[in-house]
Amino acid sequence: MSVSILLAEDDVNLGFVISDQLKSEGYDVTLSTNGVEALVRFHERKFHLCIFDVMMPLKDGFTLAKEIRSIDSTIPILFLTAKSLKEDVIKGFKIGADDYVKKPFSVEELIARVDAIIRRSNTSVLDI
Repeated sequence: MSVSILLAEDDVNLGFVISDQLKSEGYDVTLSTNGVEALVRFHERKFHLCIFDVMMPLKDGFTLAKEIRSIDSTIPILFLTAKSLKEDVIKGFKIGADDYVKKPFSVEELIARVDAIIRRSNTSVLDI
């Protein structure tokens, strides 16, 4: 069984690029274009990792992560964001981020970070 990733990215083109690249690496990716849709998807199935853009319509990534953390305190969360101020990065980690990637970024670096998080995660693919 493959590793399931919930990706929430409101930039449709970027979302498809990230999703396609992760899928080519063998990951099972569910793409949502806003935080509300992502929360619905999270309730529909089990995921190994969440990747959230911070600035999204309807529900931002920080709010989404807080809600996800109240449901599952152990699922790894990686933020993607153009918000690069030190205060934003610190806020992301205080909310419970396992990593924080600033835009622009290379998809290869993102995949390397995803691979590292999955390796370190206590979640086994067999748990799903």
